[in-house]
Amino acid sequence: MGSTYSTADTTDASGSSTSNNNNVHNVNGFTPQEANYLSNLRDLLRRQETQQKSSDYSCLASVWKYSHLLALKELTSSSSSPHDVTNIETQLMQQYPQQIELINNRCLQLDIIVSSNPDTLKAASRLSNALQHIICNNDEGGKNHFLEFVSNMIWRHGRGCNQHHTLDFIWNVCAMNATAAELSSGDIIEFCCHTASMLHYMQQNEDAFNLQSMELHEPRVVATEATIIQALTSSLNEYVTKTREHEHNFAGYGVTNNSNSASSNNGGAEGCITKREFSEWQRKIVPDLLYCSVVRMFEVLFFSPELPSHLLSSLPQNPKNSIFQKYSRPFPILESSKEFTTKTTTKAGDLTVVSSPVFGSNARSEGISDSANNSAAAASTLLSPPIFAFTSISTTKFGGKWHRLYAGADGWTFQKLEHAIMGYDGPTLLVMKASSKQNETVTLGAYTAAKWERNKRDFFGVPDCFLFQLVPTLRVLKSLPKMGTRGGHYMYFHSNTNTQNLNPSKKDELAEGLGFGGTVRTPRLFIDCHLEECRASSKDTSFEEGNLGVTPSDDPFSSTFSPSGGASTSSTLHIESLEVFAVGDKETIMRGFQAQNHYRDIADSTLRNARTVDKAAFLGDMRNGVIETKAFAHRGQVDGRAHGCLKDDGKANGM
Repeated sequence: MGSTYSTADTTDASGSSTSNNNNVHNVNGFTPQEANYLSNLRDLLRRQETQQKSSDYSCLASVWKYSHLLALKELTSSSSSPHDVTNIETQLMQQYPQQIELINNRCLQLDIIVSSNPDTLKAASRLSNALQHIICNNDEGGKNHFLEFVSNMIWRHGRGCNQHHTLDFIWNVCAMNATAAELSSGDIIEFCCHTASMLHYMQQNEDAFNLQSMELHEPRVVATEATIIQALTSSLNEYVTKTREHEHNFAGYGVTNNSNSASSNNGGAEGCITKREFSEWQRKIVPDLLYCSVVRMFEVLFFSPELPSHLLSSLPQNPKNSIFQKYSRPFPILESSKEFTTKTTTKAGDLTVVSSPVFGSNARSEGISDSANNSAAAASTLLSPPIFAFTSISTTKFGGKWHRLYAGADGWTFQKLEHAIMGYDGPTLLVMKASSKQNETVTLGAYTAAKWERNKRDFFGVPDCFLFQLVPTLRVLKSLPKMGTRGGHYMYFHSNTNTQNLNPSKKDELAEGLGFGGTVRTPRLFIDCHLEECRASSKDTSFEEGNLGVTPSDDPFSSTFSPSGGASTSSTLHIESLEVFAVGDKETIMRGFQAQNHYRDIADSTLRNARTVDKAAFLGDMRNGVIETKAFAHRGQVDGRAHGCLKDDGKANGM
């Protein structure tokens, strides 16, 4: 099944679009300079790997080091042979000691990254063994075959042409046996996740590492990593189970079961999957999983991140022609909206701390101090596994900026939430952590590309939205097309506070709060106006079917039991945390906040005008009874006395 949310652009190592296919001078999508560099790198690696015994991740480390050395050599006037790494390093050390020191430090940093987690070491070793096999045992195709391999792995010919090559490589790496028909679902998910971790840390600056103790400055949050790996694995197992059940049920109706596995396999925690099943799940649920892990990892590995500007400027060659590449941050960090919504200015580089119950903090716990002993928050270098999960859903939607618009700490009221999100004209991600009566914790929410609107008393929005559950099982429930009067119920926001204050008897039957899908009385995913409870249902006409919240039990004695039969099930959860983020690229975020500031300026102006009273008109309204008051009640009582007459009784006329 094709992906609606597969949005990773086909880019080369420099981040630009790959249009090299139309250039007859290019080889496998590479420029002549890049092709020559990769050929020299292969020859150098073959020479080194055949002369020394490999262990653990030695080949991976060699690629990392030699790619740096050859890229540096391209920017110098070094005359050393590209096939002799000793001479290259010695000559460059004499001429450019600072650059070589940085490269050696990066090699030490790779050691720290790999040793920071046993599962990361396992992934690095598997990747290294596969690279060694390709580099050293590939004599028939020679250099062209190697160039073709690298081109396929970094998608130089586009996602459609190269994605199946990436999947084949990952499958063989995890199986360690090219003929394996099935793999453990957990193995392949772990490999992708830990490859993404290596990618993240390989692009960090030196301040992320302690080279003296050979440790990361911030210990990795292993528990959170394991939770997200389990959520992805459970999602894959759930998809495989449903697919096999469907194929089994419709086997007599021409549906062919190509899973090559027994339908009795329920896809449990230790379930096995086929390559086809993984590919279908990946394209439907996490279409950018391969891109934001293995593909970008290969880009960084073979085309090294550029050196700091002060080290590049001292080199004789033009850095614009460098093999070194400038990469964007692979996974975003949390940022505050205050820089856009407040009038005060902050110093460049100052960090506004954002701490999320779901995504972690954007600051280190210990902070930093300057020469004057003034403490300040230091940016965190940790990878947030939940953010990685969202990036694997769509790098375009979630791979850019994340600015938090609202958090419960800002004020646990519906009015605060309304003020925070109204007027922002851009994509937003609503995330909440909630718990059931059985103390089961669920992380769920919704993404929408449309802006929020106040008190529409009906649904609004665009089809570019989806519901999700992140934990304990990742589920992405995409919007369904509107069919006549069915569907199209994407977003809902209704607060009856003002009406209740004026006339409580006018309270309507519409649900008070915000929601997605369903009806105006019972939205599919709904947050009440007290921000206390969340109601989540499994089915409606606007989004794909699937459980959000607590999964119903098949046990009739369980409190979450729900009889089968296709009926929608629902669960009520207690909200523990609620956040709304503005997401997208830099330009999208900027336009969104500009629209919100304009919206607030208009609202403030309207409020000021409403507070400015025309005193003469106000006094006239009081006299005429438009505004009820007793201030002029005496006028009716003395009416006519000025002429010496009494009203009504006619006993005296004063004449």
